[in-house]
Amino acid sequence: MGLQQFIGIQARSSVDEKIIASIGAILSICAVFFVSDWLTNGTLAMTLLPSMGASAVLLLAVPHGTLSQPWPLFGGHVLSAGAGVVCALTINNIYLAAGCSVGLAILTMHVLRCIHPPGGATALVAVVGGDAIHNLGFSFLLFPTLINCIIIFSFSIIFNNLFHWRRYPSSLMKYDKSMYSPETSKIHVRHIQLAMESLDEVIDIAPEQIKYIIDKADELMLSESQASFNIVIGGLYTNGAAGQAWSVRRVIDISNHSNPAKKMIMYKTVDGAGKGKNGSGLLYEFKDWAKEVMKPVKKGPAPQDKHLSGPPR
Repeated sequence: MGLQQFIGIQARSSVDEKIIASIGAILSICAVFFVSDWLTNGTLAMTLLPSMGASAVLLLAVPHGTLSQPWPLFGGHVLSAGAGVVCALTINNIYLAAGCSVGLAILTMHVLRCIHPPGGATALVAVVGGDAIHNLGFSFLLFPTLINCIIIFSFSIIFNNLFHWRRYPSSLMKYDKSMYSPETSKIHVRHIQLAMESLDEVIDIAPEQIKYIIDKADELMLSESQASFNIVIGGLYTNGAAGQAWSVRRVIDISNHSNPAKKMIMYKTVDGAGKGKNGSGLLYEFKDWAKEVMKPVKKGPAPQDKHLSGPPR
């Protein structure tokens, strides 16, 4: 295990994505602060929850994450606010109340399946926010908690959907299907969902995203393993295998299909295993099979197909 893996350095993202997330966070917090202050005429002791900063990170930097979705956002903040108010009203020791507020918030979010990390901070504010916050009582759930959530949620929908690769909520995201038939095609989203549940832990990624990543990784793996040369009609190609498994095929025809996954190839085995047999298959599978371009060796009057360089020893 390398240091990068041990400390959890995240995957790289594009410069555009970094800038968009940062601008989105700036605008979202400004919007939440301004609108909340305007709606309450600036009369509340706190019109902007500090935990909204953390929510902005999730909704604008990780809009497709499961922790960023609407139910975790609203449930996580409002229910956690309720947990904090209950602890503030019933536990006299502020140190104990602070700890219990976060613990109760986590338990509530777990049970109701709406884990949103910033909710822990919202619960804490209800306890340590001072007399002005304590005086709000359960009104704290409505102002500023719920109103803050509504504003940042509305902003996130508008902002994220301005960019075609972003969708919020993530249920609006339509992942492109792989342009080839991946080895992972038999793995369905429901299998991933069941596997995630069997791990008995919170995973901040949707099954649909995992499926897309698996297929994409399979596609990249295949592209690395395939021949780096072009497959052309009339060309001779070998699998590069040793001994009796060695084989050479001549390409007879290649279908002209717009979808690379459906392009077909016809060939004849001209030397080695299966010599004399015709065959057909998908072009991408043939590319995976072909390891080397062959050239006929001219020796006397014999047909070219019978004078190919032999198998590797």
